[in-house]
Amino acid sequence: MKFEITGTLDTAITHLALVGLANILQEAGAHRVRLWWQDGAVARPTLQWEGPDAGEAVLAHARRHADPACWLQARRPAPEDGHALFSPRLKPPTDDEGWFELEELREHFLDAGLTRLDQRMIVNLGEPGYWVRQDGQPRPDHAASRWEMKTRNRGEEFIGQRLAPLAREVSTWTAGKVLDGLGGRAVNDVVGKNKPDSRTPTGLSSPGPTDNALAWCSLWGISAFTLVPKSIGVSATAGAVPPARSYPRLLVVPVVADPISPVLWTALARSRELLSAFSDDPVRSVDARQLLVRRGVIGACSFPLDKSDNDSAPERTLLRGTLHSFQEDADVW
Repeated sequence: MKFEITGTLDTAITHLALVGLANILQEAGAHRVRLWWQDGAVARPTLQWEGPDAGEAVLAHARRHADPACWLQARRPAPEDGHALFSPRLKPPTDDEGWFELEELREHFLDAGLTRLDQRMIVNLGEPGYWVRQDGQPRPDHAASRWEMKTRNRGEEFIGQRLAPLAREVSTWTAGKVLDGLGGRAVNDVVGKNKPDSRTPTGLSSPGPTDNALAWCSLWGISAFTLVPKSIGVSATAGAVPPARSYPRLLVVPVVADPISPVLWTALARSRELLSAFSDDPVRSVDARQLLVRRGVIGACSFPLDKSDNDSAPERTLLRGTLHSFQEDADVW
């Protein structure tokens, strides 16, 4: 089967939706899943695979995560009622009893037969960094993925106020409605109430109505960006330039014109060469780009990260991106 999702090269949400859908299909039992940007007057984000219908796969994925018994819907014990158990940016417990309850509950779900995609999502979202301190103050946010960008105002958090509601909403759809959203034939932003300033994209694009099935796949695309925890400072997130800073300058993602597997895309996205391609050292940058071209990467898109001036709950948004061609730096071979 072959499917083109809606979106363009210069929108980060499209890149994440492409790899997110690829991983959901693979979890659903699809074989030979491949993704690429199909050449043409306008490059088109494309998937090809053998196996289940894409709408059915996304619908089943959302339904499983809308189940109250699923880890995604789990909540922390009192006094943190309402906060999701696995949200990556939350205030850690203040005493030993709180830690015991939290870890015991997390272990229950971690031992409950998670899929590989669930495991990657939990690991690459990160967890509240109870071990991180800066200037004597706890900094639990430092251990989270940089691409989990839900604002923290009013005690809100990513899983409880974004991912879980999307699961519950998309789980009520038909497979056809899911495909209409992914293909750009409809925009159903029920979670965001179709408001002009809807936050459904959660920083992966500027605020605005965003189809909930597309948002669901794009947020699961975060699972493809490896997170490397650090004992001191900010954990390193794949695709971030610089990789270990609270507010990176850029998100960079590889662009391929020939079909590749989701596993290879993930390896390219976390590669040292992709970061080096944007180095200020011209020799290092050219060397990295030449190597990437040999691996089938024709270029990369970079997306500037905008930070609002709200000190209490700064909002992060990935702006329109720029395509950087690597082929001009390639050796003749």
